[in-house]
Amino acid sequence: MRIVCALLLVLLAGASGAADPDTAETLAQVRDFEVASLDTRSIEIRDGTARFEVRVQWRDPAQRPPQAAASRVIRYAARCADKTLGVIAVATLDQNGRMLKSFVIPPGGTDFLPAADGSREAQWLGQACR
Repeated sequence: MRIVCALLLVLLAGASGAADPDTAETLAQVRDFEVASLDTRSIEIRDGTARFEVRVQWRDPAQRPPQAAASRVIRYAARCADKTLGVIAVATLDQNGRMLKSFVIPPGGTDFLPAADGSREAQWLGQACR
């Protein structure tokens, strides 16, 4: 019985250690060494909600570690009437544009927050909700 319990503990510890630390929320943050641009062709407005994508890439691709994703695409939903937006998905891509991993917020799980005045998010919101 002790052997079974010990084996179970080892398996559980290995599974928790293998968990991916990245989440959609952390991957949606644009860092100083990255550039982000709104894909205006991705803008869709339906029932007062705009959906759009932002591509995030390394400012200097030579600085990218070999194991890191080359870019990512952040999918936002924006409530145009109350000027709030939230992340609904993030996809990480390799240098050839192939998807490495997709992080999706389940329906109803998105937190819609106002964008800070003058921020890039506020600019994207303004462009998407024209």
